[in-house]
Amino acid sequence: MTENKKTFVVKKEEVENLSKDNIEKEIEEVVKEFKEEPKAEPKKTTKEKKEETFAEKSADAAAAAALKAAINANAEIAQKEAEKAYFIEKKNHMLNRCKNDAKVTRTVSKFFAPYLGKTYTFLYNGIPVTIYCDGKPHEYPLFIAEKIDSKLSLIAESNTYKEIVDERLDQGEL
Repeated sequence: MTENKKTFVVKKEEVENLSKDNIEKEIEEVVKEFKEEPKAEPKKTTKEKKEETFAEKSADAAAAAALKAAINANAEIAQKEAEKAYFIEKKNHMLNRCKNDAKVTRTVSKFFAPYLGKTYTFLYNGIPVTIYCDGKPHEYPLFIAEKIDSKLSLIAESNTYKEIVDERLDQGEL
């Protein structure tokens, strides 16, 4: 005796394209379809029939677990995509700011080369900035030039003897 069993297959692509609310609606519709089907009254319980119902329940539980995992995976994917979009938007904003900001010339002395190297590269809000310690003038956007000035002043201060700094503070020069 073979019965027609209804199965429901969820493709990964279909789940990824659905939002969390749509997935929950799909689950509710499938559950309604299964509930609305007329159930055949089983004959007296036999060992074989109990195994079928256990197998069906196991399959339903596995399907529910798979759908729940798909919903969670979809939420994680959406969060990662939002973070990527935010980072790209921030980087585009900084690139536009670099293009539109006033350009200023900065010359970094060769005296900084032992501390920074011939070239020193750092990230400023996702934008790579390279400082050349070659004694030649280079153009930078104003906000980046201010960051370079603050970095160089911190380096100069950290390499100045403490007695000289204290003496300048006493004289009111700093």
